[in-house]
Amino acid sequence: MIRLAWAVVVIAACRSHGEPDVPGDAAAPRPHDARTPDAPPAFPELATFPHVEPVRVVALPARPALPRFDLAGPAIAGDVAIVGSSQFGFVAVDWRRGQIAWAKPTGEHVAPPIVRTGGIVLLADCVNPPDVPAGDALLGCLRLVSPTGADQLYVAIHGRAGALAPFATALGDQRTWQDGTRVIWRRGDQAVAIDVFSGVARPVPATDPPLVVSYKHRSWQIARGEDGVIAGRGTPSWHTRRGYTALIGAVYLPEQAPMIRMSNAGAFAGKPELMLFDMDATGSMNGQVAFPVPGIGLLGHAIDEVGDTALAVRLDTTLERDFVVGYAANALLMWVYPLPRVPRADPVGLAIARDAVLVFHDGDTLTVLPELSAPPTSPGAPSRPSENATP
Repeated sequence: MIRLAWAVVVIAACRSHGEPDVPGDAAAPRPHDARTPDAPPAFPELATFPHVEPVRVVALPARPALPRFDLAGPAIAGDVAIVGSSQFGFVAVDWRRGQIAWAKPTGEHVAPPIVRTGGIVLLADCVNPPDVPAGDALLGCLRLVSPTGADQLYVAIHGRAGALAPFATALGDQRTWQDGTRVIWRRGDQAVAIDVFSGVARPVPATDPPLVVSYKHRSWQIARGEDGVIAGRGTPSWHTRRGYTALIGAVYLPEQAPMIRMSNAGAFAGKPELMLFDMDATGSMNGQVAFPVPGIGLLGHAIDEVGDTALAVRLDTTLERDFVVGYAANALLMWVYPLPRVPRADPVGLAIARDAVLVFHDGDTLTVLPELSAPPTSPGAPSRPSENATP
């Protein structure tokens, strides 16, 4: 095992916070020039940060008279973003045009949509529950649709009643992901694997898949433990010396080994803030630290294929002052966007498209924010993979 101690590469900013993994006491420069001069009065803590205005705001067809049990998404499939809610089922939004592309009805509960080759998997309570074999329990229905909304498959999610009982009554955050021909649906501390074509479900361990990073014929499986410690299984294996609030994803900068990106809630000079850390995924001592933002916790996060990152941050305990901050892959803080000031008990969904950041908030709004790519002349600015690769 290799314990990590960082040699900090100052790309965005770093300063001493008493972090055992980050030595040094470099002064933190201010972020680059703001695109709008002042923060809204309700967010004076963000006055010195660069701000952006939405590209567009799309109102979703929510029915507020219905209970809001679940929110899910956005998941991106080309130019549509799929979101789910107990108040409208699943809706696909053409976010470039600000129009609803298609919608699918559901029952009261929905799970995060999964975009896979050949279609989009939607898991939810059934509108009209189908029959299932004797002795089986019905967990919901699986619908497979094309990006244009054409139905390709609709099956009941079912399995042996006794085996599925713990999942059927489980509560907690939901997550879904693809596993070969199956999809995994996790709810709280229970999970099931569902065959996409038959709908047959079986219990599986409720363990999130590791982040897999490969570099020069080697690979590492990286995961965050219950104590927040992040460890990489590979050659060599490594782990951090302390815990972190969240494992965000992988960062790929030109001519550098891949890094993993993490966030941690802490305090500086008695004020709460969120830090963003990058560390070498291969077990070396290289890393970088981004400019921190004020806040007490994360409401959501997203990262794209090169490392551009969006975080939804809770500013304080009022539960109504939240904002989105965008970082480029090279850890440059690009902008902040205060969300509408309303009491917010629900999570904030984030997804990063090639040229926009999509925010699903308050159960009835999809906000499209500007892209996050760093200027090409900034240190470590990555190049995205070409959409039309040369044969």
